[in-house]
Order: sequence, then structure tokens, then C-alpha cells
Amino acid sequence: MDRKLVKATFAGGCFWCMQPPFQQVKGVVEVVAGYAGGTKENPSYEEVSSGTTGHLESVQVTYDPEKVSYEKLLDVLWTQIDPTDPEGQFADKGSQYKTAIFYHDEEQKRIAEDSKKKLDGSGKFQKSVATEIRPFMNFYPAEEYHQNYARKKPREYQHYKTYSGREAFIGKVWGTAEKVRIYSTPGCHNCHEIKEFLTSKKEEFEEVDLATDEDARTMIIEKTGHLGAPIVQIGDEFIFGYDPKKMERLLHQ
Repeated sequence: MDRKLVKATFAGGCFWCMQPPFQQVKGVVEVVAGYAGGTKENPSYEEVSSGTTGHLESVQVTYDPEKVSYEKLLDVLWTQIDPTDPEGQFADKGSQYKTAIFYHDEEQKRIAEDSKKKLDGSGKFQKSVATEIRPFMNFYPAEEYHQNYARKKPREYQHYKTYSGREAFIGKVWGTAEKVRIYSTPGCHNCHEIKEFLTSKKEEFEEVDLATDEDARTMIIEKTGHLGAPIVQIGDEFIFGYDPKKMERLLHQ
């Protein structure tokens, strides 16, 4: 007898970043990026991006309920988004980037409402959870070039996840390991000291060349208003120059 599979539909901002977390869950059979909750049939990415169709960028998850629960899928959703932002997600603002849970039946609705209430009362966030719980209306798969974007273009995907602010937010809120980055240039004078300091603390780090990485330069200017190597990023904090005391504090806060 064929196993009975169930669908769940979630909007969590950019769908590029929402496919991988669900694909890693045991019991999930398929994750499709697409558009949900709007009025236009078979919308294009350009139409949804205009904010006029009512659709939200979403993922539809097909899963085996004998292997993974709907509650578990909701936990995955919460840990990938800022559920308190009513205007969009991270660098992406607009109605198409809002967060939502589209329930397919009354049981999903009940579980989603209980999960949201639990998160709201957990004290994890200072603001109220803004994620909407809405009845499922429709879902249209996105264009093929949007599907499995993280696998097709891992470098571009990682740049987007990093520089949109999503990665740092997830690490800060959910206590995952903070990735340390050193932004350097070929003529950087203090980079060697910084790397020696981090190595002595047994801290892993990634080095980014500001001379060749335009996305990194743009992100730093937007977030700090300054640019100049070396820069150390720990979570969503930036340190200009070699400042071991500040690095020590941020690494252990």
C-alpha cells in the first residue's frame, strides 16, 4: 500500500532560503518553491515581485506524517524567519515577502495556532509574532530557475543568505554557532594579527577579500556607513581594525 503523503505550505520570505532547511528534514519527500495566497492564476516571478498579485513567496512541503510531524515542520519555519516583522523578511520588504502559514485543514490550523501562541509566550522575541495563519487557497510552482537554487548556485545563495542578514539573525536568536568573518584586502596590515588571535582562541573563521567581493563591500557600507580593511564580523556586529578586547567580548557574550 502506498504511504499517505501530506502537504504543508509556508511563506518565509525569499523562497531560495526556505527550501534547504525543509529538504534536510527526515520524512520530507519534496519541497517546491512557489507563490501562494494571491488572486492571479499562474503568476510569473516579475508579477509577484510587483506586489500586485497578492501572492507570497512560499514553499510547499510534501511529507510523510508517519516520519515527521506538522509540529516539527512549524519548528523549522520559526527557526528560519523573523516572525515579528510584518513588512517582509530581512533585506526584502513588501507584501510578497511577508510570513504566513497556509493551513490545509482544521487540524493544521489548530496546531499552527497553538505553535504561534507558544512562541509568542516564550519570551524569545520582544515584539509580538506577526506571522499570519491563513487558509490555503492556491499554490503555483515558481519558474524552474528558482527551484533548488541553493544547489544550482551555492555561491550566489550563500552570498544572499549572508548579506540579506538572515544568517546572522538565525545564529543570534537561536544560538547556533556564530560565523566569524575577516574582511581583508591584499594590503591589509592587521589581518595577520587578527587571524593569529582567532586561531589562538580556537575560533574558526572565513576570510573575504573586499577587493574582489562587491556584495561584501555593499553590505558593509549599508550596515555601517564605513569601509576599510581589516573588518571583523561576529554575528551581526562589526569591528574595524584589530581590537582583541572587543573580539573577546563578542565571542563570549
